[in-house]
Amino acid sequence: MTQRKKETHESYGFLQFSRTTRSQETTLFGSSIPHKETIRLRISPANIERSLSHEYINTGEEGAIIEAELSLTQFAEAISSLNLGSGIPITIRRLNGKGIEEPEFISKRRLYEQEFDEKMKSLADKLSDLTKQSNDILTNKKSINKADREVIQKGIESLVTEIKSNITYMASAYNEQLDKTTLEAKGEIEASISNRINQLGLQSLQQLLEIGQNSSEQLQIKEDK
Repeated sequence: MTQRKKETHESYGFLQFSRTTRSQETTLFGSSIPHKETIRLRISPANIERSLSHEYINTGEEGAIIEAELSLTQFAEAISSLNLGSGIPITIRRLNGKGIEEPEFISKRRLYEQEFDEKMKSLADKLSDLTKQSNDILTNKKSINKADREVIQKGIESLVTEIKSNITYMASAYNEQLDKTTLEAKGEIEASISNRINQLGLQSLQQLLEIGQNSSEQLQIKEDK
């Protein structure tokens, strides 16, 4: 029996992409929606075996160096956005044989609502302080001097600036995130439908090939008779 010669090197590796479908939704880093369908990336050590002038490349026995998951949208962006930006977010699942805890899902909508509520509370507190300060000046002082006017004026100007700038910016960021989430969900649905269509197409093609093969066999049998 011919013995295979195995060759290993620290630079030898295997890259694998696979499509996964879960029964329960999972959280992915950099994604604002939960997912059932994902793309799994796996990088493993590799070795080369030679036998009878043939070369066989196999994964190592050590297991994967890293396993990660991407959403369908993230995967599409990764392969279509080469050399653009700093990269695409991925979710690391295993690293050097160690399982990684799943990230917590944070609803972007609730997050923005919470931040907006906190900003409104901050403005309300500032307005309450300014109102109290103004009442003290107007009630307890017989005459209002220049310094008093500046205190009231600067307090009002600060509130106006907060409302005009920060609140408008937060509203814009909120709408931008909603648009991004909507596009992401739409992209996931379209990718899932496209994959299903491809699967059905391949199944139909396989069925046609089988029908054609059966017909040829039946025709051959008739000719032999």
